Amino acid sequence: MADVAATAPNRAGNLLRAALGPLVFALVIVVIWKAAVTLFAVPPYIMPPPEATLAAFEANLGKIGLSVALTLRNAAAGLVVAFLVAIGLAALFVNSQKATHAVLPIVIGLRTAPVLAIAPILIMVFGRGIGTAIVVVVIVSFFPIMVNAMKGFSSTRKNALELMHVLGASRVQLFLKVRFPFALPFIFAGLRSAATSAILSAMLAEWLSGAPGLGSLILDAASYRKNDLLWAAVVVSMLLAYLIFSATTLVEKRLTSWRS
Repeated sequence: MADVAATAPNRAGNLLRAALGPLVFALVIVVIWKAAVTLFAVPPYIMPPPEATLAAFEANLGKIGLSVALTLRNAAAGLVVAFLVAIGLAALFVNSQKATHAVLPIVIGLRTAPVLAIAPILIMVFGRGIGTAIVVVVIVSFFPIMVNAMKGFSSTRKNALELMHVLGASRVQLFLKVRFPFALPFIFAGLRSAATSAILSAMLAEWLSGAPGLGSLILDAASYRKNDLLWAAVVVSMLLAYLIFSATTLVEKRLTSWRS
């Protein structure tokens, strides 16, 4: 009981220190933003001051909140599909050289296709809704997860694999009990990159297809010259990407704490 009571303040202190850095950095950015607008007399139609952006955020809180929820839904759905596709392909490529030679070039070709170039095709096939957003997120997000997962699956310790073979483990047991746990740090390295890209790609899909979300909100605000709302939505999208990156890092620490 004494150990538990002693670790509670330590955890609170660690959380406070972890939150203090980003808060100080955000404060510095706001100060620089305000100073730049004031010193260089930047017109509000180019860059509004921080207080005008905050006022626009408060005035449009409901609209921004709904847009954030829709973009998060699209990004989360696409990221889940991208994760499953990436892990499945990585496991296939690690276990089969023939599949690697046959399928990997197609996967690389799909990943290198510019999203803007194929967006009209995606919109015609999947419509102007969540379907196009999910497909765009999958195309953008699955590759870093797959590459890192392949590296992680290939870096499993040989003595652990040999032990599982001696114990008569099947390929599925070998994958779930050895390869996947050992590959978690690699997978999360790709997932951190993919998670932030998922927000950007979901917004891009909304921008291109006109589906509701942060992307279409930014486009509409720019079209109607609502510059305060435009900057508020941009700042919210940046904060959203940062929070998702931080959440992914926190989940990684929880799931890989056994390695230490």
